[in-house]
Amino acid sequence: MDFFNIDFDNLVWTNLPIRLRQPIQFAWLKALAAPVKYVYNLFMTNRANNLYLLGHNSQVCYIEAALNDTFDTSLRRIYITDGSAMAPVNLYLVTEADPVWLGKVSEEGTTSYVDPVPLYTESETIVRIGFIVNVPASITFDMARMKALVDLYRLPGRNVYSIVTF
Repeated sequence: MDFFNIDFDNLVWTNLPIRLRQPIQFAWLKALAAPVKYVYNLFMTNRANNLYLLGHNSQVCYIEAALNDTFDTSLRRIYITDGSAMAPVNLYLVTEADPVWLGKVSEEGTTSYVDPVPLYTESETIVRIGFIVNVPASITFDMARMKALVDLYRLPGRNVYSIVTF
């Protein structure tokens, strides 16, 4: 927006009466405007940071973009994958008429052989990690800063994540 772009040197020059437009007078008024320019530059930096934060949300592509903008600007190799979990196997009673065959390896040669369904423990079927941030080993980064950046953008419900170097 042009509303926020202010050229203070031009503003001082145009508001100065023509008869007072001398180099010494202009330099003195520029010196008086220097603290205002300093605060303006702080405001513009803060505004740019806020616009960047508002432009990114908790979608995976935006989190990846924010991480790559911060830690890997040239090659952009940081990516996010989902956490892995095994699908639970439901076991049924014979009366429910929906059997699941749990075969043995020794029964492989029989004619009624169907691939056996593996059973997983409860700890293997529960998703413990919501997502994984994959970072190349060649990138040097501060783990606390990366966690803070991920925590800033992630959804509050996806509270468990892992940062892995490959």
